[in-house]
Amino acid sequence: MAVDICLVLRSEHRRLHQLVARCGRASRGLNDPLVELHTVLRAHVLAAVAEVYPTAARHSAINQWPAGVFADLRQTAEADDPSHAQLTEATIRLIEAESDHVVTVLDAGLEVCERRHLGKVFRIRRDASLRKIKRTTRRRRSQTELYEVARRAGVQHRSSMTQAQLQAAIEGLNVQ
Repeated sequence: MAVDICLVLRSEHRRLHQLVARCGRASRGLNDPLVELHTVLRAHVLAAVAEVYPTAARHSAINQWPAGVFADLRQTAEADDPSHAQLTEATIRLIEAESDHVVTVLDAGLEVCERRHLGKVFRIRRDASLRKIKRTTRRRRSQTELYEVARRAGVQHRSSMTQAQLQAAIEGLNVQ
């Protein structure tokens, strides 16, 4: 289903705002809101840099396209371990820059069929980036799962180890 890129970006902005708000609260579950924000922001920026920003820059009537802002955002999003402050600041700047420049330019400069096509391309790239990023991040396993992997690998004293110690022992053996 193809959706207008302006609607897709506004929806993404709401999602990013919600994640920023969640980062300020304590997390009770296994999902760390800061890691989730970093993952979503990285996928968003990778997808937008590929198609959306170049298209908006081509259709921009203003000479001062904020390329430097988007380059800084990309650098923060692709950093391995940005701080909470860096990540939330970059997310807020991204939302403001895209709302002020990208969405308005695309809304005024593209036909509906082009905006729908761009929205479809953006969503496909974003989802592919999310899958790629999530595949490379380490999944948090339960202590039972870690114990079974350690047992199969022949780790000594595994029954007295904590979850973190089991994880470290498995990583030390490079066992998947």
